[in-house]
Amino acid sequence: MAALITNLISNVTAPVNYMLMEGLLKAARRNLPYFNGSMPGQLVENKGAYAVQWERIENLTAVTTPLGEPTGNITFANGRDAVNPTVTRLNVSMAKYGNAITLTEEVDLVQVNARAARFMDTLGENAGTSLNTILQGDILSGIATTRFAGGVASAAAIATSISENDIKYIVNQLNRSSAMKMFPLGFGTSEYATAPIRSSYFGICHPDVEEDIRALGANFIPVEKYGGYTPVLVGEFGTIGGVRWCTSEIATITAGAGTTTATGLRGASDILNDVYDCIIYGEEAFGTVGLGENHAKEIYQGGDRVPAVQLIAHQPGTSGVADMFNEVGSLAWKSFYAGKVLNDTWVYGLKVAASDLS
Repeated sequence: MAALITNLISNVTAPVNYMLMEGLLKAARRNLPYFNGSMPGQLVENKGAYAVQWERIENLTAVTTPLGEPTGNITFANGRDAVNPTVTRLNVSMAKYGNAITLTEEVDLVQVNARAARFMDTLGENAGTSLNTILQGDILSGIATTRFAGGVASAAAIATSISENDIKYIVNQLNRSSAMKMFPLGFGTSEYATAPIRSSYFGICHPDVEEDIRALGANFIPVEKYGGYTPVLVGEFGTIGGVRWCTSEIATITAGAGTTTATGLRGASDILNDVYDCIIYGEEAFGTVGLGENHAKEIYQGGDRVPAVQLIAHQPGTSGVADMFNEVGSLAWKSFYAGKVLNDTWVYGLKVAASDLS
């Protein structure tokens, strides 16, 4: 049996005691949904600034007074007044993130192509997960408005899993704020037993919460009931209440943050319940920025190529005098990244408990 790969933090060494490596086990690819629907920004290189600015032109006040006929001498603008639109500027500074693996010449001699390819997949997974987690942790944690399951006042009082009314409440608030839908209306056909889908916002939840959403009843439409012409996103599992839902295991869980009185919910025990963070939002509720490239409006899986992320490879023998015996190479990724909530009223947090399925 081959020895374990050791010292992964700084140096990857070759396995020993094998004649032929039949294959390498691959880590599962996580769903990375937090770029979907973002307003992409681009920091242009060599422009003398390290920040990006979006401009939001606010809606004009509705006109209720008709224009009268011009009288007297006709002058410029016919005596009518103009209005100045309100422009809100939102700034965000860039930061750089990255990770690296070092390789020895033994790895190069053993099986460089298969091994290096799998390490590149691992780095791609790490880059996508890191940027999505940054977006989840630093950007979407700053959501101005959060609803707690059942309409309670705080996370500590949450005693129920997600309900259809929780979703309806948030969708109503987004509609009242004129949020833009992420997805258009979809029609069903009786011939193929598909169901019509209303124009929808986008929701992200943990797989534990997914099972509660699926159990909400007849109004839930599973993704397999969508019409064949309806594009389906990575990790999307269905729609209810005007929200199309995607599941991702990187969604935040706060252990033991719920009520100490409710039972039948996931947690450290029957009386210590975990709290799950979900989000529901419309298009352009938040933005993401890359250096030289836009972070695209889409969902990724671990290992997919994320725009604005650079993958860098150095083969043994390219490090100069620092590697006198030409033994050490490296694989790395790096990315300039920033994100910002652009419209607080177009994105809502939803904190819920999840049913214990044991």
